[in-house]
Amino acid sequence: MIRWTSRYFSIWLRASLLGILIIFGYLCFYPQNNHGRLLTFKPANSTSAKDYSPGANIVVSVKTGASEAAERIPIQMRTSLRDVQNVVFFSDLEQDLGEFHLYDSLDTIVPSVMENNPDFDFYHKQRELWNASHDISSLKNEKHPDNGELAAWTLDKYKNVHILEKTWALMPDYDWYIFIDADTYLLWDNVVTWLSTLDPKKKSYFGSEVNTAGVKFAHGGTGIIISKATMYKFAVKDAGMAANYDPIIHNKCCGDLVLGMALRESGTLLQDAWPAMSGEAPWTLPFGPGTPEYWCRPALTLHHLSPDGMAEFTTFEDQRANKSTPLTHEEIFNAFIMESLVSELENWDNLASERGEFGKTGGVTSETSTFEECAHLCELDEKCFQYSHHGNTCNIGMSVRLGYKKDADDEGAWRSGWNKTRLVEWAAKQPNCGPVAFPKQDK
Repeated sequence: MIRWTSRYFSIWLRASLLGILIIFGYLCFYPQNNHGRLLTFKPANSTSAKDYSPGANIVVSVKTGASEAAERIPIQMRTSLRDVQNVVFFSDLEQDLGEFHLYDSLDTIVPSVMENNPDFDFYHKQRELWNASHDISSLKNEKHPDNGELAAWTLDKYKNVHILEKTWALMPDYDWYIFIDADTYLLWDNVVTWLSTLDPKKKSYFGSEVNTAGVKFAHGGTGIIISKATMYKFAVKDAGMAANYDPIIHNKCCGDLVLGMALRESGTLLQDAWPAMSGEAPWTLPFGPGTPEYWCRPALTLHHLSPDGMAEFTTFEDQRANKSTPLTHEEIFNAFIMESLVSELENWDNLASERGEFGKTGGVTSETSTFEECAHLCELDEKCFQYSHHGNTCNIGMSVRLGYKKDADDEGAWRSGWNKTRLVEWAAKQPNCGPVAFPKQDK
C-alpha cells in the first residue's frame, strides 16, 4: 500500500495539474461541430487573406436556391467574396455545402401561409427528397403548377424579408449589411472604401432603383446595402414585420419589391445608387452617348455573372495596373471591353437588338438579307456603334456591348460587328475623370 508521503503527494498534484491543462487546451482549440452555427468564410487562397481585413464591420448575406447553390456558391467565394470576413448564406433548404452552411430562409413561415398555396409545393417536395436521398437534382427544372414558371423562382420571392430578419439574428450590430444573389459580383475594395465614408447610425437603404406601382425599391440581384440603423429598426423595433407580409406575397411579382414595401413601412426610403450598383454584367455594360452616366462612376456591383464569368472578371481585377485606386467604369471600358473587342464575330449576339436601359442603347431594326448590308447600314448611321444580323433582320446599337456567344436557330445564324473607329473617336472625346465620386448618403 502506497503511503501518502509529501513526495507522492507532490507527484500526484503535478499529474493532476497536467491533466487539467490538457483538457482545457482541448476544449479551447479543438474544432467544434459547425452544423447549425453561423460559418464565416475562410479564404480559399490563404495568400490573399489579411491579418486584419478591411470591411470587418460589414456582413454579406447571399441569397441562393438549393438547386443552384453547388454550382454558384464555391466559385463566388473563390472570386468576388474571397476577402470578405463575414458571409452568411440563405437558401430554400438547410444544408452543408462543403465548408459552407446554408440556412433555410423559409422555415419560420407559419403553416397557414403555406397551406393550399401552390407556391410552396416545390418547397415541401424538395425537403422530402433531400431527407430521403440528399439528391434534389431531379427538381432543377421543376415548374410551378399554375403559372408554368420555374417553381424555385416563384418560391424565391418569399425569402427577402425573412433573410433580413435572420441575418440580424445571426450577426447583430454590424455597421453595414449587404444582400446579394449568388450571381452578383461585389467589387469588394470599392464597397469597403465607399462604406467607410458613410455613417451606419443613419437609416440608409441603397440599391439600383426600380419603380413598380408607386413603390421604389432596390433591385435584388444588383445588390441591396442597408445600414445598422435601418436593420435595427426593422429587425428589432419592428420585429415580426416579415411575417406580416407573408400573406400578400403570393400576389406580388418579387421579393425585392416586398422588401422595399416593408422598409418603407419601417421608415426607410430607397437611395438610388445606380449606375455604381449596376444590374449589368461586364459583357452587357453599355458604353456610348446614350448612357454617359457610367463613364467616371466607380463600380460597386455587377449582376448575372456565370461561374466562368466570375473567374474571368476576377482575373481582370487581379491584373489591374493600379489596384490602389477605385475601379471605375472608364477603366472597365478601356482595359476590359476594348481589349476584348474585335471587328466582327460569328455565332455571337452583341445585344444590339435590345433597347437596353431607357431605350437608348439599341433596338433599331431593319430588313437586310446579308450581314454585309447590315454593316453598311451601321456605317451610314453616325449614331451606330455596333450591329448584329440574324435571319433577315439588321439590328443597330447606339452603345457598345460585348454580348455573348449564341448559336444559330431556325431563323439563321447570329453575327455581330462593331464600328471600332467610331467607338475610339467617341472615347477620346470623353472628359477626364477627377476624384472618384461614390453615391452620397442622405442627411
